Order: sequence, then structure tokens, then C-alpha cells
Amino acid sequence: MILTPIELQKLLLAHGYSLPKYGADGYWGAESAAACEAWFEVGTDLAADPGDVPAGGMGVVPADWMPQCAMERIIVHWTAGGYIVSSTDLEHYHIVVDGEGRLWRGDKPITANVSTSDNDGYAAHTKSCNSGSIGISACAMAGAQESPFQAGGYPLKPIQWAVLAAVAADLCVAYGIAVTAKTLLQHGEVQDSLGIAQDGKWDINILPWRPEDNAGDLFRERVSWLLEARR
Repeated sequence: MILTPIELQKLLLAHGYSLPKYGADGYWGAESAAACEAWFEVGTDLAADPGDVPAGGMGVVPADWMPQCAMERIIVHWTAGGYIVSSTDLEHYHIVVDGEGRLWRGDKPITANVSTSDNDGYAAHTKSCNSGSIGISACAMAGAQESPFQAGGYPLKPIQWAVLAAVAADLCVAYGIAVTAKTLLQHGEVQDSLGIAQDGKWDINILPWRPEDNAGDLFRERVSWLLEARR
């Protein structure tokens, strides 16, 4: 487990984001969430100067979580559960982000998904699209409904979204994966982008705090910005 709340708070403070009432106290409350959302909003503005905002996605994922192998794409999910990581979550995804923005390593290594035709010990995160695919997920959205949209009792948080983007940036570098709609995509985009039926999956196509925007495009913009900032 890495990226504890106090570490994230210290990172926010170091880059000029205010936590005036509580500072870096290790508790992730409304003040910390607002600062992180401000960070996210700046990071998704492609007109922003990367020098003026935190350059995340730099060594967020431990190196030993990213064994050398050939991978083709990254698929982003939510667990459709609560904010606490479950054993099922760890079974199905390579990296999971809990409700506090902390990272958990899945039970199956990324190498297990190089080819799923010759083994049954892989992370089964996307129907008929697990070979060559890294699955990352946020613990959130239990009880959510697509139309009319309802986020349920555990809505995806901006901190989780920002950390997922930082994770994806690290993975793109480690595996040479380009930021395109076919190689860095949300689970809900797989059917349209890759032509592989997904039985109505819609994660993460809607953001609770920005339901009117295309989440997949926003995510790729965020990851592209992170990659540019780290150069």
C-alpha cells in the first residue's frame, strides 16, 4: 500500500494547494478533497502550464509491480463496490485504488495477462479482452445507475480519478503504451472502440462531479498532461 492521505496532503501543500484548517494531518476530509479536486481541474486544462501544477504520475507505481513484458493497452474500471478493497477486487484487477487514494497490488501479476489462452491464472477484468490488457480500478460506485444517472452510496472521488491517471501514466511509460482511444480506455469504451461486446458495462463513462463530460476523453487528456509534465 502506498500513497497514504498524509503523503498526498504533503504533495498538495508542496505545490501550492492550501489546507488552511488542518494541514497535512493524515485525515482525508472535505478540505483535502477540495484541494485535490482543484489539482484535478488544473491538470485537465490542456492550456495550463505544466510548470505551474504538480507533475504527478512520476514513480507512483512501485517498479516491482510492473514486470517487464509486452502489453498492449490499459483498461480503467470501477469495482461497483464500496471504498474498501475486497478480495474479489484484488483477484480481478492488477492495481486497485481505494477510497482514500491508496494503491493496492492485485493478486495476479501483469505478466499473467500477456496471453490468457494458455493459463487460467490471469486477472479477468474485461470480457474477451484480457490478453495484453492491464486492468486498473477504483473502489467505488456500489448501487450506481447509468440512466437516469445516480452515483449510489459510494460515488467515485476526484482523488481516485487523479490517482488512476497517475497510475496510468506510469504504466504507459513502463510498457510503451500510447495514449489513444484504443490503447488507454475506460471499460465502458471497449465495446465501441474495440468492437468487443461488454454486456452494458459503463465504467468509467460518467464522473459524478462532471456528468456532462466524456470521462474517457478527460482521462486521456489528464494522462497526456502528466506525461508531458514529466519530460
